[in-house]
Amino acid sequence: MITKTDFMLFANCPKQYWLTKNKNELAKPISDDAMKHIEDGKKVGAIAHLFLDNTFIATRKKSDGTLDIEGQIEATKLALANGYKSISEASFKYKDLFCAVDLLKVEEDGTYSILEVKATNGVKEDHFEDIAFQRFVLEKCGIKIRALYILHLNHAYERQGEINPKALLIADEVTNEKVVTDTLMNLDYYLGKIRELQEEKDEIEQDLGSYCKDCPFHAYCHKNVPVPTALNINGVRKNTAYKFINEKIYSFQDLLAHGYVPSNTRQKVQINAEITGKTPIIDQLGLKSFLSQIKYPLYHLDFETMNEAIPPVDGSHSYDQVPFQYSLHIQKFEGEENPQHEEFLGETLDCQRALAEKLCKDIPVDGTPIAYNMTFEKTVLKHLAEQFPDLAEHLIAIRENMIDLLVPFKQGTYYDKAQGGSNSIKYVMPALCPEMAEAYHELPVVHNGGEALAMFPKLVKMTGDKYQEVRKGMLMYCCLDTLSMVRVLNKLVEESKKWN
Repeated sequence: MITKTDFMLFANCPKQYWLTKNKNELAKPISDDAMKHIEDGKKVGAIAHLFLDNTFIATRKKSDGTLDIEGQIEATKLALANGYKSISEASFKYKDLFCAVDLLKVEEDGTYSILEVKATNGVKEDHFEDIAFQRFVLEKCGIKIRALYILHLNHAYERQGEINPKALLIADEVTNEKVVTDTLMNLDYYLGKIRELQEEKDEIEQDLGSYCKDCPFHAYCHKNVPVPTALNINGVRKNTAYKFINEKIYSFQDLLAHGYVPSNTRQKVQINAEITGKTPIIDQLGLKSFLSQIKYPLYHLDFETMNEAIPPVDGSHSYDQVPFQYSLHIQKFEGEENPQHEEFLGETLDCQRALAEKLCKDIPVDGTPIAYNMTFEKTVLKHLAEQFPDLAEHLIAIRENMIDLLVPFKQGTYYDKAQGGSNSIKYVMPALCPEMAEAYHELPVVHNGGEALAMFPKLVKMTGDKYQEVRKGMLMYCCLDTLSMVRVLNKLVEESKKWN
């Protein structure tokens, strides 16, 4: 049998499809990000059947919890025979092809429209291939399709009270999109290739490419690719990097010899460090220029946020960064190792007002806040200012006064080989302050932002000792984030003084 999932795997990468069917034990465990994507899809799917009126739910499960394909097909036939105008998980099988349609709408003239539900804020190109496969199967079953729609989240929708599914979701017609029509035109050819792969016993060859990024077989397919390669150069175009890798041009020396030209200072510094072995590489004038902006006391700030498909609280939109926690280290003088610490962790999901009020108390309107990759913190502050107009002046002042600790690393002012090409704090911090990396490993409850996001909705429902244990663990994690920033900044100050 060939399902919609099979076709989408093949469309992304034929080898991914073959490995999934033949060597799935080589797939890496599902990442936190991938799991969240799956959960977001389930949440949106669970509410999408309310977008149309009187929707019949055709979903059927076997006793072991797996999908009952034949049961869903029979339920769909029954719904159509009984005159339902909208069916969720309408299921159809034609020869070896099967698909379940998220929403099937019966039009007034007896034709049908397919609504494919996506937990995104807009239409993406891979959605077109997905819905084209569904149209192909249904038309083979004699279902006359009038229109195709991607039913996605409406980011303009602002939650106020109970979720309104008809406002939360918006349907964009994609019937005549080129990718849809091209996919339909070539589907017989693609299906033939899939059937050939179903019979293929030997592992197929496939060039590596940008489609490898989120593949569960990434590590397996890259096992013979050394590190570093062009793929590890910060800011490199993935298509450019994979062109060299597929030609087995790996080392930085060979990249330069074969025409690779660094696109900026940051890339030049990284390549120079790798070739010469010199580390760290420091632009002293650039470092002093960056440090000259800093005025003490300095407020090291880091937010933890919810990032939900379904807006979690009033005033929020789909995938808004909704803050529930922050850590703040207040460094009163240059080089201070253990500065004053302030923090906030909400007791309910709807805690943004209390967070904003405490933040305004903790950071004066003329203070100098600092964040690592401040775009994130600035976005959170902007949303808070919009949500609470009476605090807006203070919040905007915090936002406008902010300094970005990322800058010296992004510009190549400071580079250590141990960063592995990355500017992320996850790599910069252990490169400059390895003792801090060990502290993260020793945390009892939460070890990264993804875990914090997943834990907070659970925390607000806990009571007693378990609540206190988890709350303490979340506070410990967030505290380390800003303490890491303090240590990184102190390292930069220390290096700058070696050249006075």
